[in-house]
Amino acid sequence: MNLFSTVRAATFKFYWKLKTCKTLVSYSWEDSRKIRIRSTDVENVEDFCYLGSWLSTNGNCNKDCQIRIGKASSVFGRLQEVWRNKHISLKVKVRLYESLVMPTMLYSAELWPLTILQKKKLDAAHHKFQRRLLGITWKDKVHNEV
Repeated sequence: MNLFSTVRAATFKFYWKLKTCKTLVSYSWEDSRKIRIRSTDVENVEDFCYLGSWLSTNGNCNKDCQIRIGKASSVFGRLQEVWRNKHISLKVKVRLYESLVMPTMLYSAELWPLTILQKKKLDAAHHKFQRRLLGITWKDKVHNEV
């Protein structure tokens, strides 16, 4: 009995149906033969999104890291009115940042095999958010005087 027959038999007990439009096969399988469900070929893919995280056949997390930074930037941008508001204390702004932006950026990061370049990108995004939160611009930088 092949893998698909086993899965189909197990899901039949619970009246589940495999949907061919949502089913993907990763290239990382040792047996990379074409899989068919009800006369439809299942698509072989290199990367796919599962529970909000991007999984790659080669094991790197480049795509997931970039997407997470982008989502955190989106969350940060939607809170611009909060960051600019002078009546909200810095303590509250930092708590909001730590509870909304950071978890978005680091979702499932404990599973990432980070390279030095990816770590630097995450650090750069974090520092950029902190500078924007504090209202520090490039004009505020102190230059070395000779």
